Amino acid sequence: MLNKKLYYGWWVVIASTIMGFAADGSLFFGFTVFFNPIRQTFGWSAAVMSIAFSIHRIGLGILSPVVGFLVDRAGPRRLMLFGWTVFGLGFLLISQVNSLWEFYGSFLVLTLGLSFGFFLVMNTTIANWFIKKRSRAFSIISAGMAASGILVPLLALMVEQFGWRTSLVVVAATLWVVGLPLSMVMRHRPSQYGLLPDGDTTVVPDKPISIYDTKQGRASFSPDINTSVPSFTARESVKTMSFWLLASMSFFQMIGMGSVWLHIVPYLESISIPTTIGAFAVTGMTVSSLIGRLGLGFLGDFINKRYLIAISFALQAIGLFLFSLIDADRIWLIVLFLLTYAPGYGAVISLRPAMQADYYGAKNFGAIAGLIMMVSMLGGIASPVVAGWIFDVTGSYRLAWRIFSITVVPAVPLILSARAPHN
Repeated sequence: MLNKKLYYGWWVVIASTIMGFAADGSLFFGFTVFFNPIRQTFGWSAAVMSIAFSIHRIGLGILSPVVGFLVDRAGPRRLMLFGWTVFGLGFLLISQVNSLWEFYGSFLVLTLGLSFGFFLVMNTTIANWFIKKRSRAFSIISAGMAASGILVPLLALMVEQFGWRTSLVVVAATLWVVGLPLSMVMRHRPSQYGLLPDGDTTVVPDKPISIYDTKQGRASFSPDINTSVPSFTARESVKTMSFWLLASMSFFQMIGMGSVWLHIVPYLESISIPTTIGAFAVTGMTVSSLIGRLGLGFLGDFINKRYLIAISFALQAIGLFLFSLIDADRIWLIVLFLLTYAPGYGAVISLRPAMQADYYGAKNFGAIAGLIMMVSMLGGIASPVVAGWIFDVTGSYRLAWRIFSITVVPAVPLILSARAPHN
């Protein structure tokens, strides 16, 4: 029997927030502090190291539609238990590598676990439990991911004191301790437990309200769930223009975002900024992203999400250009970078899945999100390698950041063109 005192959807949000904190802190934000120590141990180039992350994104792209299909039908718990078991195993295997091929293979294992245990599965579950409070729920989870930036200096200190191998073993064990119990908290749909989305208790079937207000560009709650909520299948969604606009804008975002998080500490080290400052810059970026994740994310329940996301992409483009200008004499530019790029990318993380659920409904959210991720991951496949290759050839990352700042710009007109489809 579910706890009646607090709407169970919020327990799902709390569990997802903690798991997001652990997952992003260890991989998305945290792995940058392992990059140079591993590279220096084996004498690998930055481009060769970065191939592992391209393999990671290829794997995510391939697996996302499969995982999305499965979570829509089987629910999140079993998938997440499997995913977090394998996710921790991936870090454990990386701690033991002695060759490049072992490193690549370990990342494939890590990718398998992440696909089944993290972002797509959690987002699908949240989309099922919330409608009118959907952007707020996504924003809270996104804030947990951002807060994980505080782990980066701790990871950097641990690597310095105990080495990268021991540190990765600790990370693997921590992921198991955190992820496996919290996976048991997850539930599929509120209707299976006699509940309504958002914790609503009143059903008025003769007064349905359109679930998507096309003029305001935001969701409205309808008590008449069966007749008012949009319910696209994956096949129907790919026939709409908005699907491809959402997927395309995610593609352009991943080009920049996919390389910044991996190379930020190596980049700052390459311009004579100490590793400790680089680690704190990662923390600063995650904290600054809360402006977008919570501020713009919460506004998404009240203001047209298209406009908020367009502003977010403009901030990302400006931030990436400022990033390219940082050097040891202009270290203060890090602050401007943090105040532009971080809120921009953070807002999209909260708003994009909420917008998808508004447009296509929650019934097949996982399958549709998986297809969007498959397209978006194409943008993240090459960019880490390109950034590493540019550094290997020129001795600097600056050209990479300037190129990526330009590639974000097309996302602005794409998202502004997206309109709610009709089925």
